[in-house]
This record gives sequence, structure tokens and C-alpha cells, in this order.
Amino acid sequence: MKGFKLSVEWIEKADVFLNDAERHLANGDFWLTCFEAHQAAEFYLKSLLVSITGLHPYTHDLSELIDSLIEAGFDASEEVKVSSELLTPHYTLLRYPGKRTIRYTKDRADRCLKSARIITEWVKNVADP
Repeated sequence: MKGFKLSVEWIEKADVFLNDAERHLANGDFWLTCFEAHQAAEFYLKSLLVSITGLHPYTHDLSELIDSLIEAGFDASEEVKVSSELLTPHYTLLRYPGKRTIRYTKDRADRCLKSARIITEWVKNVADP
């Protein structure tokens, strides 16, 4: 299933989050890198869902969004699924101070950014062959 036009508005915002994540990684703001990486991936996934259904689920769970796309007929690799699982907790953990149960390091921020890139590239590839 290919050949969908992604929503420009969603993608523009997603790319801002991705660029900000890269900048914050360079500045040492590792927690913010993970949050923005999550947001970039979420916006890419929702852009694809909007392009095929006109709607998107009201969730921040990237695995749930991937599952919706699989149900719609897309094939997600194990790498995409694992990336969504890795990123999902960073939305909630970082929105509520005092709830952090993990330490934000450069290594973790690098993994979050890599995961976001895996998801965004997958969306680009399935949307536009």
C-alpha cells in the first residue's frame, strides 16, 4: 500500500520537532531531545493516518498508531515497532515533572533520535514510493 500524500501541516510541524531534537541533543538537553523525537514520530504517523482515513486516534502511544497502520494494511518492520515502543514513554514521563523514572543521558537521547528517524523514514517510504 503506497502512494499517499502526507499532510503538509503535520509534516512541517514534525520536521520542526525533529530539527529541534537534533539541536537539543547538541546542546546537551537530553530529556528534551527524547520528547521532541517522540513528537516528530507521532506527527509523521498521524499524518499518514490522516491521509488514508481522514482521522487520527487521540493517543500519544506510538505503538497504538503503528497498530492502526498495520490494521489499515501497512507492513511495519520489527525495527519500526521497537522504535515506537522505545519512544512512547518519553511523552508522558516528560510532561509531568517528578514522574521521571529514568535518567536522560546522551546515549538515551541518541537512541530516541535514531528511533524517530527510523519511524519518519518508514512513513516517508510507505507514503511515497
